[in-house]
Amino acid sequence: MAEGLVKLAAALAGSRLEGETRHIRIVVLGVVTVPAETPLSQGASLVRAYRTMLRYIPQNLEPEERLEVQTEVRVARQVWQGISDQVEDEKADLLLMHWKGSTQTPGKVYGDTIDALLAQPPCDVVLARFNINLPSIRSILMPVRGGSYSSLALNLAANLSEEWSATITVLHSLGRPGQTIPKPANFENYYGPALPPLFDNEEDEPLATLQDLLLDLPPGARLLTLQDQVVNGIAREARFHDLIILGASEPLSDALEDDNNNHKLAERIASETNCALLVVKTHKPFELIRPASGLKPAVISREPALEELIDRWFAENIFNYREFRSMSSLTLHKDGNSQSVSLIMPVYGSVHPVTLAETIKRARYALLRDCALIDEIVVCAPNSHLEPAEVAAFYVQNGPGEAGDEQEIIYMAPDLPPRDNIEEQPGLAECLWHALHQARGDIIVWADPTMSGFEARLIYGLVGPLLTYPEFQLATGFYSTDEINSENSDVIYSNVVEMSLRPLLSGFQPQLAGVINPLCSVGAARRDLLERMPFTTGPAFQVALLADTVQRNGLMSIAQIDLGQQPYSASPFSTQQITADTLAVLLRRAEERSAGSLMSKFNQSVKTIHKKGGVFSLKVEPTTGIQRELSPVIYSPDYRRPSF
Repeated sequence: MAEGLVKLAAALAGSRLEGETRHIRIVVLGVVTVPAETPLSQGASLVRAYRTMLRYIPQNLEPEERLEVQTEVRVARQVWQGISDQVEDEKADLLLMHWKGSTQTPGKVYGDTIDALLAQPPCDVVLARFNINLPSIRSILMPVRGGSYSSLALNLAANLSEEWSATITVLHSLGRPGQTIPKPANFENYYGPALPPLFDNEEDEPLATLQDLLLDLPPGARLLTLQDQVVNGIAREARFHDLIILGASEPLSDALEDDNNNHKLAERIASETNCALLVVKTHKPFELIRPASGLKPAVISREPALEELIDRWFAENIFNYREFRSMSSLTLHKDGNSQSVSLIMPVYGSVHPVTLAETIKRARYALLRDCALIDEIVVCAPNSHLEPAEVAAFYVQNGPGEAGDEQEIIYMAPDLPPRDNIEEQPGLAECLWHALHQARGDIIVWADPTMSGFEARLIYGLVGPLLTYPEFQLATGFYSTDEINSENSDVIYSNVVEMSLRPLLSGFQPQLAGVINPLCSVGAARRDLLERMPFTTGPAFQVALLADTVQRNGLMSIAQIDLGQQPYSASPFSTQQITADTLAVLLRRAEERSAGSLMSKFNQSVKTIHKKGGVFSLKVEPTTGIQRELSPVIYSPDYRRPSF
């Protein structure tokens, strides 16, 4: 049903109306339900399956300049709760759902989910009853009774009429004899006597409301009065129309039906007609306690419990690089949103020039030349002593003597002042900080040049969520071959992360407890985020960036991507240094929040135990300079944002 609903949503919003400059955003939502006794994180595999399925929907639609189709998947305890939360997060104007036209659930009118939503709608709601394919709409029937839904139904009908060149017939039911309403002058055809009132007393809605509504109908609309029972008259007239737009009214009264039943008008009409049917209901303000029919009152909190928030993030925001391996689709996203991507190769640690040149060559062909996913490669090597021939190798295309476009690859080697600690070398933070002065992309992705066997998945896997989902600000990676709780693992992840880093994150930054690998040496972020973040030098750069992003933009702004098998990389830091530096970052952030003096009591130096010839000894490892923080680059006096 999704493709037909998207087309209907575009028509309801009037995306093709002449003279309109507004942008229409349609969100296709999938909700994965997780039982109350199960952590939300258990829905992660279903979220990925839903996401893969929904991703194909926008590809089947004709592109429109003012129309954007986005897919979202979220986890919730109840489907209606997930829908309500998404509507509020999106600040949506209209909620469109498919309706079968009936329900087998005892005591329900539209079904559990729809009844719960209509009890207090999060926004204006439209229920659509049609078969798998949305039929061609040339004639619209709109029964009106002057209720609160009438203005909404009129606006939607006018948009559909404009989009599909359809005619509108307004069907008004004759009730009890009474005061008449003059015939509106803008109707092409008018049938029957003067319109009687809908209500008997002054406590009901004024007659002027209906009269004003009828006067606002578009030119060419027809008015038809009905002197029969409501359901029978609508069913008879529906045979000559393709679509009915109806309000979600209250139970029929004795005055309108012979039998005193508790069925809703929409359900009765759905059972008596075969054409497409839209049921509309207007928005009512949110309440914190929402007693839905047949459901226990639910408390809707905009600040969910921390454990629930972490579980939801873990389930919804974990991606696999395979979801973005269609790099041509990512390039279309990039070009369609007028975005650019810069790949930064930060040169630090033990990087062999031959390996670096090969990595750059492979990145250029796979990501820049073949699909234009990235727009430039910036090689930043502070205090580098690369030979001119080694730098020239970056620009070789297919063989010696075939020079490439130097606009594609920017090499920079900023001179940094000498350090007090001669063993301290520039790291990832300093490379990125200086590279931002040259990189022109809206999205910045950084690679690890020490990795052997560079593969494009390490880049498009990180860039994909940022290009596809505008709400993400930072993308961090992990590897599916990371061994968790393995006693025999030589992978630095299982040695350091599980035994020290993740317990520290859970204690000091509990929102980051679901980060699988806070030491991942590759990542991506929006330029606007990086420009305003302090860069912490040392091996805890990624931990500091994660903590600052949560503080600034919230946990849901971070995406976590499974990058597949981990390639070999040479880390210049020992496990003790990594743990000490991470603890220093976390203490500093905790100190900033509490205005305390935790750092003054923390000794950052590390003593490692060595054994040689049966003799144990201690060796003091120098600090990595974690106390230094590079101020946000946007505040640098010489910084001017580059552009293409």
